[in-house]
Amino acid sequence: MMNDIITVKSVVAGFADVAEDFILCEEAMSRLVFHAHIHQGGIRGKIIRQRRESREDIWNPEKAIDIRTLGINETINLDVNTAAVKELYNAITKLAAILKEHGVEYGENSYAVVDPDSVVITNENKVTIINKILNAGYSDDVWQSLTELNPDLATKLSYARLQTTKQKIVDELDLRLKTGGYLETTGDDSWQKWIYQNNWLFGVNYSKPIEKTKINITGIMPDYIFPRLDGFVDILEIKLPTDEVLASDSSHPGSWKLTTGANIAIGQVLNYLSDIDRQQLEIERNIKSKYGFELCLLKPHAYILIGNSSDWDNGKKEALRKMNHALHGIEILTYQDLLDRGNQAIRMEL
Repeated sequence: MMNDIITVKSVVAGFADVAEDFILCEEAMSRLVFHAHIHQGGIRGKIIRQRRESREDIWNPEKAIDIRTLGINETINLDVNTAAVKELYNAITKLAAILKEHGVEYGENSYAVVDPDSVVITNENKVTIINKILNAGYSDDVWQSLTELNPDLATKLSYARLQTTKQKIVDELDLRLKTGGYLETTGDDSWQKWIYQNNWLFGVNYSKPIEKTKINITGIMPDYIFPRLDGFVDILEIKLPTDEVLASDSSHPGSWKLTTGANIAIGQVLNYLSDIDRQQLEIERNIKSKYGFELCLLKPHAYILIGNSSDWDNGKKEALRKMNHALHGIEILTYQDLLDRGNQAIRMEL
């Protein structure tokens, strides 16, 4: 069997019969087949040797010798050659794949199963095939063996696996923005928790964020600080994507001004920066004591994540650009900016 359509029909709950036998080996007048069943606990079946009187006769699965009629000291030997063993192995592998992906489904169901030996990789299907390999859930032993056999290929697959993971995160961000309903700080799916878990979206120059509560920082401080690869730190204030950032200035047609919510966020960040400046040495000592490495909290850069600029025109985007330039050390980012950064990071790795 090469690329097969395997039909399975349930007999009772959790147990099903495979409609067609797997042919293990075949000659003009005899053949060896595997009649299989699948159940929730695995695979079972019968290996059957069939014979016929002429080429025109059909194979009759009902005519079988009952081995229970054997007398004492009598045996039945079935010769199974190498090719037949391979076909049996392929049959079991395909049925195992059906069980893993679909389980035992009710009724009659047909599944397309591809024999690995018959797969032809082309430019058109290679991405799909590679993604299937990456998402197959192979154990660490498999990846270790691949690394030993072909280090370059293993490295490329590792990058591809990481890229696939990043693409899922970017797609999840896009979906979150479209569906809405997520809170700023409350709950396991809050924006604050999600952003800190996926902080790579801000760029490759950051390591894992450090929680304020783990380094005994007191006062008006952000929940997390972002260590940079150059040894300095940045901070982030998170607001909702539904918050407005800019409002039209009615007194100056064509002009824009920061909303009340954006101004409040800027005020909070200024307080954070002031407290960090005041407690710089203490915080640096606490980080070294807790994590064993040195950071410098001199003049952190601050980001405010707020609003969604997906539907902004160029005039509004230019207005935010000018305001960010005037803020000196504080930059307002929108969630669309974060989405764009994620997509750009993935494109650069292609």
